[in-house]
Amino acid sequence: MRPLRLDLAGFTVFREPTTVDFTDADFFALVGPTGSGKSTVLDAICFALYGTVPRWGDRRAITNALAPSCVEARVRLVFESAGARYALTRVVRRDGKGSVTTKGAAMEALPAGFDLSRLDTGLSTEDLGAVVAGTPSEVDAAVLDVVGLPYEQFTKCVVLPQGEFAAFLHAKPADRQRILVNLLGLDVYGRIRERAATLAGTAEAQVAATDSLLEGLADADDAALDAATSRLAAVQELATSVDALVPELAAARQATADARAALAGVDAELGRLSAVREPLGVDAAATAADTARAAMTAAVAGVAEAEEREEKLRGELAAAGDPAALRQLRDAYAERDRLSA
Repeated sequence: MRPLRLDLAGFTVFREPTTVDFTDADFFALVGPTGSGKSTVLDAICFALYGTVPRWGDRRAITNALAPSCVEARVRLVFESAGARYALTRVVRRDGKGSVTTKGAAMEALPAGFDLSRLDTGLSTEDLGAVVAGTPSEVDAAVLDVVGLPYEQFTKCVVLPQGEFAAFLHAKPADRQRILVNLLGLDVYGRIRERAATLAGTAEAQVAATDSLLEGLADADDAALDAATSRLAAVQELATSVDALVPELAAARQATADARAALAGVDAELGRLSAVREPLGVDAAATAADTARAAMTAAVAGVAEAEEREEKLRGELAAAGDPAALRQLRDAYAERDRLSA
C-alpha cells in the first residue's frame, strides 16, 4: 500500500481543510515542532483505513477523531495497491447530544489515469469511480482484501505507534513470521502446500485401495479366469431371466393389489349384511300372509264359478229368443189370465 494523497478537515488538530500530497515522493520525512501534527498525519492514514488509531487506546474511541470546535471530521486517503488506485473516505459527526459516531464510509476504485489534482475541484464520491464499499463494515472488509493486512499487523509493521517499534522487533517468531507472510504474499505457498497435501492424501488412499485389490487377485490364473468368466456368463443369463420376469412380477403385484381391494369390498359388504336383524312380528305377518293367500284362492274360485254361471245363463238367454217378443208373449199370457178370471 502506497499513500498518494491525504485530505483532512476537522480531524483532531487539523480543524481547517488540509491536503498532504505524497504523489511524487518516494521517501519523505515529517518534521516539525512537538504538537505540529506530524503524528496526526499518520493517525489520519490509519484512521482512514481502519477507523481507529493505536494511540487512542480503544478502537471504539472515535471521539478523539473530532476537533473540539468541529461537529464533523472528514478524512480521505488516496492510495495505490497492486497497481490499482483507490479513494477511501470516512466521516464522523457530533450530534445535538454530544455523541460522536461514524456517519459514513466509502471506498471507490479510481479510473485508470485519473488526475488526482481534480480532487481540488470539490469532486463528490460519486465522481471518483466505481464504488467498492459503501458502509463502514463493507469498507473494513474491502481494506483487508486490498491492503492484505488486518489492523493489528498494519500497526506493527507499517505504521508503528510511537514507542512501539521495539515491540515488533521483540515479537514472538510466530507473530513476525505471520506478519511477513502477509506482507510478502507468501500465504499462496501455504495454500499450495495444503492443496498438495490434499492431493497426496487422495492419491495415497487410491494406491492403498489398489494394493488391497491386487492382494485379493494374487492367486489369479487362467483356470480362475475361466471359472470367473463362466460365473459371469451364468450371472448375466440369470440377470436376463430376471429382467424378463420383471413385467410379470409387476402384473402379479397389480393383480394382488386389485384382489386385496376387492376382498376389502367383500369384507365391508359382509360386515353390513351381518348387521341385518329379523324384524319383530315376522311370524304373525307370515300367518296373515297365509290367510290372505287362502282367501285369495277362494275368491279366485268364486269368481271362476260366477263367470261360469254367467256364461251358462247368457247361453240360455240367447236360446230363448228375442227378448221383445218374449215380453209381448208374457204380456199376452198375463192379459188372457186376467180376462179368464
